[in-house]
Amino acid sequence: MGNETLSKETVGLLIIDTQEKLFPHVDHPCELLDKILMTIQGAKILGIPIIVSEQNPNGLGRTIQPIQQLLGDQQVYHHKTSFSCLKNEELLNVIKSIHVTQWILVGLEAHICVLQTAKDLLSRGYQVAILNDAVSSRSIYDFSTAIAEYRDIGARVTSTETILFELIEDAKDLKFKEISHLIKKQTCQN
Repeated sequence: MGNETLSKETVGLLIIDTQEKLFPHVDHPCELLDKILMTIQGAKILGIPIIVSEQNPNGLGRTIQPIQQLLGDQQVYHHKTSFSCLKNEELLNVIKSIHVTQWILVGLEAHICVLQTAKDLLSRGYQVAILNDAVSSRSIYDFSTAIAEYRDIGARVTSTETILFELIEDAKDLKFKEISHLIKKQTCQN
């Protein structure tokens, strides 16, 4: 992806496998949850389409409650057993139907499902931005390896705040105050 700028008209958000039995065991779960919630709120403010995957929910549980609550009752959760979202026919069809050229990826685990999804999106010609503060793994070593590999395969590695301000582009944007307020509202206590 390199240096391409994201545009709210051409971007979608893919939330990957933020599930009950896995989320508590990843590195920095509190900070991770803050950034994922911030990203979702920003996407909702900006009208960006959101897709959610769940890896084998019978084994790993459902998407964690704070994310479900924020997404609301209308959100569809796409179940999969393949690690890549694009190896699931239903999810692939949904992704193709959105008609965006850029995807922001957040979720779990950075070195498995997020990485394999990023590879498949890139191979299909999409631009991919990974939010390094909104993805995680159970091991910091797996996480850091995934970050390096994202860059190697041509994905952009950036952060939640960077992307949200990039999407509004200008302090004159009507959504600037909402996004600015969102950035200031951190709930995680270190």
